Amino acid sequence: MSGQKKPSLTSSISISTQITENDGNTLLKNYRWWSLLGIAFSLTNSWLGVSSSLVVGLYSGGPVLIVYGLIIAVFFTLMCGYTLSEFASALPNSSGSSFWVLKLLERNETADDTTTVKQTGDASDKEEEQKIITSQQDSLERPIPISHIRVSLTVGLINYFGAIFTTSSICSSLGYSILGCYSLFHPNYESKRWHVFIIYECLNVIIGSLNCWAEILPILSQAGLFSSLITYCLTFIVSLACRSFRKEPWPSTAYIFKDFKSTSGWSSSGMSFIVGLVNPLWAFAGIDSATHMVDEVGHVAAVTLVPKAIMGTIIIGFITSFTYAIGMFYCITDSDSVISAILPIIEIYYQATGNKGLAVFLQSCCIITGLFCGIASGTWQSRIIWSIGKDYNTIIGSSFGDKKGRTIQRLFGRLALIHPFLRVPHWSVFISHLFVAIIGCVLVGSTTAFNAIITACICLLLISYAIPTVILLCKGKRKFYERIALEVPLSCTKKIHCGILSCIPNVLTVCWCIFCLIFLSFPYELPVSSTNMNYVSAAYGGVGCVVAIIVLYIF
Repeated sequence: MSGQKKPSLTSSISISTQITENDGNTLLKNYRWWSLLGIAFSLTNSWLGVSSSLVVGLYSGGPVLIVYGLIIAVFFTLMCGYTLSEFASALPNSSGSSFWVLKLLERNETADDTTTVKQTGDASDKEEEQKIITSQQDSLERPIPISHIRVSLTVGLINYFGAIFTTSSICSSLGYSILGCYSLFHPNYESKRWHVFIIYECLNVIIGSLNCWAEILPILSQAGLFSSLITYCLTFIVSLACRSFRKEPWPSTAYIFKDFKSTSGWSSSGMSFIVGLVNPLWAFAGIDSATHMVDEVGHVAAVTLVPKAIMGTIIIGFITSFTYAIGMFYCITDSDSVISAILPIIEIYYQATGNKGLAVFLQSCCIITGLFCGIASGTWQSRIIWSIGKDYNTIIGSSFGDKKGRTIQRLFGRLALIHPFLRVPHWSVFISHLFVAIIGCVLVGSTTAFNAIITACICLLLISYAIPTVILLCKGKRKFYERIALEVPLSCTKKIHCGILSCIPNVLTVCWCIFCLIFLSFPYELPVSSTNMNYVSAAYGGVGCVVAIIVLYIF
């Protein structure tokens, strides 16, 4: 492929930042604060995430692991959230980490030649919006070294596959939830892996279909937020109220806060605790979702709203998940039945209420909330690949003009194409859910596939946060953000602290990524067999091969 710069190719699927909001090839700017917070919180849904994946934590250490694991998880998630908020406030872009890497790797001499946009005190939001878009478009149209493009695209694809695995984990957890409701009324029911697979694929189709209607997505995001909070209150209050009328004694405080009980087979309590952290960590997966909604929020609004959505999601998520976990543990009357159940949380509901119908009703409310969670995740994953397609359609059109370049540009252009009636990136939605459907096939082959899917979504997302953070620390945090502030003078960039102490969250983000990548790859239980081993390493290998093939073939 030629490296000489060439004017962008004229194509029906090319993207231009100068088109108006009414143009059929742009996303609707119909997300406001509540809908943005809705999609961010609906996706993480921390309390629901904890309750849906209790089996891993209970098996590896009991309530103690989940209670203290949530504290560990929220601390490091806040560090990651702080780092993402800095990037998002200085460089609001729907591509997120992919675009941040491009700007971080931008050569100093190139940056020095960039025309500085002067700030005017009376500039309107539209003028500010256009300044940001123009500056970002200029960065994409300038000649970019192949090595920079490869790193940026790699980070973007890792982030994308992290989102794909997140959607997969939601579909599989909903599958187990539905089967858990059925098994409560049919004690002799024996769960088969293909049962989960069928439900998984049906849910994938439903979530994908609902993501094809742009006008209702903000409404569904807000509905997901309020559904989550109402369901949290309903299940929490009903369970504890009913439990107070039961004759069985309450669990001791030591059982919840002190006694560490592992049945995973690990002789080391420390290792058992670490591998069980996958449960509380999943409660905070996908905190970057708001960063990929910039085009539907507006760049100017996103400068302040996206960081607030990120940090707000983490704080609300911890408050709800921590209180919910403790409350549910106090409802347990038979811990062995909870651990052996297909779905531990519905067994807890049953032990708390003593009524199977009421327990299924409470779990049905959780399933509805989980469906909103899946819709949010479907939106998130499609926006990641759409924004990558939009950016790389511009990059390839500006820098590569041979036959292969035109072919690849058309492929990226397809991903960036917005359906004129539905107003969603329909190709991105379809391809994303096709990947989710393929990943679902592993549920047929392994009893621990669900755990591996959760681990993959956690670690892949952390990698996509850590890589731009490493580059930021190597390049110099103060130098980078001062350069960005000069390119597009916005009041928010001046508020970013660049002292030594401000680097602590950035360093901890990288350290946490390395820790999770290593230790969450260990087996969940011993002795290891072909059906219970941790297949997350195979997931990393598969994602690595796909990303390498795409990046090396294109560039």
